[in-house]
Amino acid sequence: MKVYCLYHDFFKFLDKLNSPPDKWNIYSRYYYQPHREFLKSYFSHFPLINISNLKQRVEAIKASDYSQLKSLISFCPPENIVHEAYEKCLKIVSPREEPDVYLFVGFFSPDGFVMDFQGKPVICFGLERFQDFTLFRILFAHEYAHFLLNLSGGKIPEEKRLKWLFISEGAGTYFSLLAFPKHKLYDHFLFKRDNLNWCQANESYLREIYLSGKFSSRELLDFYAKGNPELNIPPRAGKYLGFQAVKRYLSQKGEENFGFLLSCKKTALSLEL
Repeated sequence: MKVYCLYHDFFKFLDKLNSPPDKWNIYSRYYYQPHREFLKSYFSHFPLINISNLKQRVEAIKASDYSQLKSLISFCPPENIVHEAYEKCLKIVSPREEPDVYLFVGFFSPDGFVMDFQGKPVICFGLERFQDFTLFRILFAHEYAHFLLNLSGGKIPEEKRLKWLFISEGAGTYFSLLAFPKHKLYDHFLFKRDNLNWCQANESYLREIYLSGKFSSRELLDFYAKGNPELNIPPRAGKYLGFQAVKRYLSQKGEENFGFLLSCKKTALSLEL
């Protein structure tokens, strides 16, 4: 596994902010250009970001905005956590191809995600949103499962995208639970305790909402991302159905078959929610 610590160069950029006043040129020289291909690929996922508003965002940066992050990383380098978590993940499922991991500072990044870069999936962490690294190991295990699912190849039919979202999120949640069983279950869901309690108490209601056909796929994706106060659904509650589907599959087939499930999109999509 290769871990690319792009954040080091972002901090070089911050350290130079007391020099010439042109932040964009400093950002470009020390951070953007050295990692241009990766950052271009990353920013391409944000349709509202272009070079003009990226410059505006960079010019608004103050070094003090990142003082907490610098302090956190100096105390607990995230690459150390990545290597430790990867060793745990290997005991559950070994990949046919080792992952590349990118630790970077972006703007508006998800905490963790998998994206295609140079023809293969890579695991990425946008560090700017972290207040602490308490759940970083869990998040790595979750994204590692997504990496394995992405390695399996094959396209997801449009009509099954919502189901794939639930199953893949459920698989990531179950995987991190196996890797780090001492954490609370709601930590693996990346939920607050109350949200998990709600899901456990309303599983049949969730099925009614998501599987009844009463709502369009677009509406259901919106429910997943934002929740819906009128229907009393918290955000991302649908992943609980995916988690239960994966749990049922592994209880029948055995946890030793988790690798097969993560390597076969057809099998994953055949699970019943």
